Amino acid sequence: MKPTNILIVDDTPENIDLLKAILESRNYVVKTASSGAEALKSIEDSIPDLVVLDVMMPEMSGYEVCQAIRKNAQTALLPVVMLTALDPAIEKVKGIEAGADDFLSKPINQAELLARVDSLLRIAGLQKEIADRNGELLQLNQNLEMKVAQQVQEIENLNKLKRSLPADVATKIVADKQENLLEPHRKEITIVFFELRGFGNLVVEREPEEVMIILNDFHQILGKLISQFNGTVQRFSCDEIVIFFNDPIPVDNAPMQAINLAKRFTTAFSNLKVRWVQKGYNPSLSLGIGVATGFATLGMMGFEGREDYTAIGAVTEIVSRLCREAKSGEILMDMRTQSRLNADSGVKPRGSIMFRDLEKSIEAFKISQ
Repeated sequence: MKPTNILIVDDTPENIDLLKAILESRNYVVKTASSGAEALKSIEDSIPDLVVLDVMMPEMSGYEVCQAIRKNAQTALLPVVMLTALDPAIEKVKGIEAGADDFLSKPINQAELLARVDSLLRIAGLQKEIADRNGELLQLNQNLEMKVAQQVQEIENLNKLKRSLPADVATKIVADKQENLLEPHRKEITIVFFELRGFGNLVVEREPEEVMIILNDFHQILGKLISQFNGTVQRFSCDEIVIFFNDPIPVDNAPMQAINLAKRFTTAFSNLKVRWVQKGYNPSLSLGIGVATGFATLGMMGFEGREDYTAIGAVTEIVSRLCREAKSGEILMDMRTQSRLNADSGVKPRGSIMFRDLEKSIEAFKISQ
């Protein structure tokens, strides 16, 4: 335990010796000063735990010393006991006005001095404990504010990522502080392009409420499959959905993953059309699906408050053309995708597809459901 330090300030050596003997009997560590200036210098060098201060001293009175102690922010709460041989009734008021915590008359009563000193030290200890607790509370509040700010930022980042990424993937990126994965970079990906054909006629011919029900069924089923297969959504509109694989989270055999998603959704879409007929909707809708594999530059794009995770590259154009060339119920893919599939995937050649506006053709392959 840290020893208790007490400073005695008195210009009379006999008084200093007496006070020192009394206080040291309680194992207090005692320092002395014979003038106000010396006392203030001693306090400046090392702040004691308590000051016993004589009132009547030459050059600088005890009141002036006490006032100087109170003006210093570091010693404003330092316990001060003042001693005087003058009229205690008058001097006590002056001492309190100067900032003294307690006041004793000379000649000193040993028991009273020790009792007052013990009491003031106990109060000072409680004040220090309160100050320490307040400091800890302030630090906790600051830490809490920082944590709340970080959590708010994480929630904002998570909500932003969930627009493009599966919820578990978005959560992992934010939790692992891997937002750098979303910085622009080049990577090979596989893209699946779904087109809901006949949507324009549906909007013109049916009531908006019926269109909303049909679209909600379509999106709900596809959305669940996208999460199940760890796909990343690039575009999600009423009649076009673009998903890519292998970024920002790598997947094993992205082309196979993409084809499996396309197959599953083709089957789900067929079942969905049956349900629509049963409900009396019977919309004239069909599905076009294109799949392509290639290198693209990926990253967050947009403006403040609205950014999406996007892929840029020739592969994005190729997959959209394949989707538009695909017949109803047909999954159309490029050669790079086909080369990564298993031998039993049911892939057949579809022949060359010419992109006339680009003066380019590609070899296409198909899977018919």
